[in-house]
Amino acid sequence: MHKTILTTAFWAILLSGCRVVEERIIYDAAPAPSQAAVSTPAAQAQAEVIERRFTDSQEQMDAVQSAVAWAKKYEQVMEKNAELQEKHNQLFLQNSQLTAKLEQTQAELERTRKELTEANEFLQQMHAELNKWKADVLGYREEMRQAQAAQLEALGRILQVLGAEPVKTPAP
Repeated sequence: MHKTILTTAFWAILLSGCRVVEERIIYDAAPAPSQAAVSTPAAQAQAEVIERRFTDSQEQMDAVQSAVAWAKKYEQVMEKNAELQEKHNQLFLQNSQLTAKLEQTQAELERTRKELTEANEFLQQMHAELNKWKADVLGYREEMRQAQAAQLEALGRILQVLGAEPVKTPAP
């Protein structure tokens, strides 16, 4: 019960205290702008805009004209908003495509790096085998020379045993 009395009193005070001022308040003396504020062109333009805003003029719109003007402004803002949303969607799609392409390129890059590492290891193995082969071939050549020299020496002894005259060979 106490609560309902307080609520009723609150609403009575609220409704009786709220009055809408329907007449314009006109001040007798407008404050004079200081010299520092009016000295720049930007400040003068701002002062003129403020002055125009608060003065009575014949150009003042009635409620219907004001509503139409605001509706036009709202329509323009909505068109601008739609354009920006479309641009945002296009940029979002482009970003998605670029992200997918980037992932694909990174996967390809990783695969290429792996292949390059394997190829590099293979080349190192081939280089080691080539060096071994060279050493084997050169060693084999030396063995062949020694074997041929031994054969020539043996042939020379056989010929001496058979009675051939020794051939004087120049010293190597």
